[in-house]
Amino acid sequence: MRNPTESATSLVNAARRLYPVTDDVHAQLDALEARLTEPLRVALVGSVKAGKSTLLNGLIGERIAPTDARECTRVVTRYEHGRVPRVTAHLPHGEIVSIPARRQSDRLELDVAGLRPEDVRQIDVTWPAEGIAGITLIDTPGTASVTQEVSRCTDQFLLPEEGAAGADAVVYLLRSLHETDVRYLRLLKERTRHGNAAIGAIAVLSRADELGSARLDAQVAINETANRLRNSPELEGICETVVPVAGLLGLGAITMKQADYTTFVRLAALPAAKTDAVLLTAERFITARSTELPAERERNDLIERFGLYGIRLALAAVRGGIEDAGALSAELLRRSGLDELRRVIDVHFTGRQAELKAQSVVFALHQLLRHHPAEGTEELLASADQHMATSHTYAEMQLIGRISSGRLDLPGPLTEELERLVGGSGASAACRLNRDADATGPELKLAAVDHLLRWRELRENPLLDRSTSMACAIAEQSCVRLIAGLEENAEGAFA
Repeated sequence: MRNPTESATSLVNAARRLYPVTDDVHAQLDALEARLTEPLRVALVGSVKAGKSTLLNGLIGERIAPTDARECTRVVTRYEHGRVPRVTAHLPHGEIVSIPARRQSDRLELDVAGLRPEDVRQIDVTWPAEGIAGITLIDTPGTASVTQEVSRCTDQFLLPEEGAAGADAVVYLLRSLHETDVRYLRLLKERTRHGNAAIGAIAVLSRADELGSARLDAQVAINETANRLRNSPELEGICETVVPVAGLLGLGAITMKQADYTTFVRLAALPAAKTDAVLLTAERFITARSTELPAERERNDLIERFGLYGIRLALAAVRGGIEDAGALSAELLRRSGLDELRRVIDVHFTGRQAELKAQSVVFALHQLLRHHPAEGTEELLASADQHMATSHTYAEMQLIGRISSGRLDLPGPLTEELERLVGGSGASAACRLNRDADATGPELKLAAVDHLLRWRELRENPLLDRSTSMACAIAEQSCVRLIAGLEENAEGAFA
């Protein structure tokens, strides 16, 4: 069973033989092959003011992405890891120009003076931030912008008429179940679906803390809304799961300083009735006149970096016994949902990046062959069809989403085994089979065969409903692929 990267590379090389060396198609094929070795591209997509840039900063772990309405938020901007900071703008005719970048207080300022958004095709930011090691995060302009040109920029990036989509996977930010969001996700799936494969897509319930009016008990409303979205018929089949995230809180937790903790301790020492009164609104907290409160500038900084919800949680945590800045940062980060989103991205995207990148490349190759027919393209198109028809990743990711929303009628232990087996805890064979990382090939193969027989027997139970039977079939196929991969590795060891 050839791995997806080898299969995609073989198809690209076969396409090269169909065209003269001087043909412009070769440059496109070179770009497709190079993409297979590049970091996985994950785009953050959503309407204007959905919180994309704030969430992206949280995932990066630094305040790098601009979060206001300046020019940079109207251009596709890619963030990737590198030891030397560098910012460049790609212009429509292939020119590349450097953009000065300066640290201002706690954020990065990009000087794009003289460049209009409509004159910039893409901005690339290379930055030594560990949050983007091994992955490329992409901030896109709003999909429902009042300016059609801004929305069209995202459409051309994700859904080009020809060539590869700009991303291998998508994190789509929702504020609610709005018709425009459902329509865009459906279009994204329809335009990228081929055979059994499609672009990876998970949804984020963005700015989740606002659902409960930033109250301490907002988590109840957040969880209820997230579960409702996970089980929504409108989202079924077009995104794999929904994760609630308070992006501002997560970013504040990551960038917390000792001075922030000291300020929270000072506020927590005041009577709860007093802090509750001034924390009714952000404006009231900032403008309150009291010598017991921190300076207005400090309070304004806390609102900008943590929001009302974050401040309330921080005070409750300090009063509850948290005694240092590190512990408070970890607690706020956990409550923000940002750590859970990272885990979901790792499971759904990073652990399956070879198949996701191969899908992007083969899908683009399919389009290229249809736009540039030559002798032999029909046979190659059939091979590309076969590659995408045998993709199993998409089925696994959809199943993990169904498991997380509680839509499977299986006992708890079986559900846990199923989620692990299809990659919900990690993509390696040892992780899927619940074995130690140093387990030998024969041990893993024996475990895979055992799982295969168990899930095959369960699938053949006539009392199973259709959904559970399909889940068992996916588990069975995952076992078959594991066994084939282990056998290939064993053969390679003796070759």
